[in-house]
Amino acid sequence: MSAALLRRGLELLAASEASRAPPGQAQPSGPPAKRARKAKATQAQKLRNSAKGKVPKSALAEYRKREGRDHLGVNLRFMTSARSTVAESVTQQILLQNRGRKACDRPVAKTKKKKKAEGTVFTEEDFEKFQQEYFGS
Repeated sequence: MSAALLRRGLELLAASEASRAPPGQAQPSGPPAKRARKAKATQAQKLRNSAKGKVPKSALAEYRKREGRDHLGVNLRFMTSARSTVAESVTQQILLQNRGRKACDRPVAKTKKKKKAEGTVFTEEDFEKFQQEYFGS
């Protein structure tokens, strides 16, 4: 499953969970925390001391930044933490998004074959009549 499809599925789950949450349990969002003046001053000093205004970066930090992150654990925790079952419409929407457009990706429609009753159309008298006409005995 691609990351984009997983992201869409998580968005649908988050939207359905948000609509179910009671309005009284919303978390208040306060103003963002401000930096102290001293921290701002030291940051500005670091910028001035570097070559051409660039901040020196750790090679390990650069590697971690470029490396692909695995969000499987976080996504699994999010999906398993929801105790309520997801609506059937949301599930169908996720499955539709996951299904490709090619014919090999589409589910096969199951067709039921009608079983005919085993037996013959001809009766014993018909066979005797045929034998009389064909063999002449």
